[in-house]
Amino acid sequence: MTGDELATLSEKAARVLAGGGGLRALAQLLADTTHGAVLIEDEQWRHLALAEPRGGIGPLPPSFSPFYGEIAAKRGAANGIVKAQISDALAALCTQMPGQSESEGAPGYITLFLRGKPARDVGPALRVAASAAAIECLRRGSSRGQARRAFWERFLGGDIADAADLKKEALAAGVILPASLLPAVFDVEGHAEASARDAVAQALTSSEAICPLSGGPGHVVALFPVRHQIDVTRARQAAAHVVRELSGQAGDAVSCGIGAYHPDLLEVPVSLEEAREALALGRRLFGRGAVAVYPDLGIYALLHAGADREAFGQFAGRLLDPLAAYDRKHKTDLLKTLQLYFEVGENVKEAAERLSVHRHTIFYRLNQIAQILKADLKSSKDQLSLRAALAIRLMDAHEDRNE
Repeated sequence: MTGDELATLSEKAARVLAGGGGLRALAQLLADTTHGAVLIEDEQWRHLALAEPRGGIGPLPPSFSPFYGEIAAKRGAANGIVKAQISDALAALCTQMPGQSESEGAPGYITLFLRGKPARDVGPALRVAASAAAIECLRRGSSRGQARRAFWERFLGGDIADAADLKKEALAAGVILPASLLPAVFDVEGHAEASARDAVAQALTSSEAICPLSGGPGHVVALFPVRHQIDVTRARQAAAHVVRELSGQAGDAVSCGIGAYHPDLLEVPVSLEEAREALALGRRLFGRGAVAVYPDLGIYALLHAGADREAFGQFAGRLLDPLAAYDRKHKTDLLKTLQLYFEVGENVKEAAERLSVHRHTIFYRLNQIAQILKADLKSSKDQLSLRAALAIRLMDAHEDRNE
């Protein structure tokens, strides 16, 4: 496009904004100018507007997000534009809308789909439309965006203590809350605050997670919706995928901490603090590039947090209660066997003699214990947690008898 044609496009875009035409009209203006289809998406790759030239150009992907991250990582963006060949007949160019500042990030993305090979002169037209779309997004969404940020800051900061107030404030901010949320904190060292959040959000596109806030320089908070217990496992898998993908793209390894799952939404701020502790402790124990899950850290998490006596008691109960419940139901002695197994230095023969059973019975019981507790009795980490839990339980039992 010539300079005059770009100036004309800019003037038309300005008139669209002034006349209140909105994103749909801006998309149609670019579609008519370039004879391509235009898709506008927000910063989380959600659909905002779609326009096509007369007659259309054929089937379009629902979003450009699957192509953006991979291509940007491999080839980068030329003049801020990521190019992709969608099919033999369809090509695409995508660019971010410019944000108010680097810390604010991009309001969204605008993608131009064209038949055949894109002409070189459509790039400037796409950037003109992206700038106009950014103004429209910021104008329409600034108050709502500020309301959402304020809501997430209050909610995740633990400032909302009543379930009814939480629902009321979420509704006012335009936020739809799931049954619960599982927080994760990513340490994306070497990235600016805005680009780190964008990179994590992009890597989480295939999941339903959102990244409402940054957690400080190089840190990104992600929230995974949890409706069923299986969603917790999926969230952990998605977080591990982000760590692998971003560590491969950046020179520095990416780390992640995940909190414990709490069904009550009001406990999400607690889980977020657990995620932060898991991140810090995971880096100390496992180095960079690890995904540390708070419940899996066992006694390490309690020692790191300087937990009080009540917390230690709850920890021991969570770890050993399943075994005690199994013993009561099946009239077995698995808890006693575990205690004795550690007391005799993991000597199966001596444990069998003290319990007057065959050593194969001890092996069978140890296998049962490992399955019930979902623990590896040969792992030093799991052993430390189990030994500590048994000691806490024994101490409480002695005190109960002395009262």
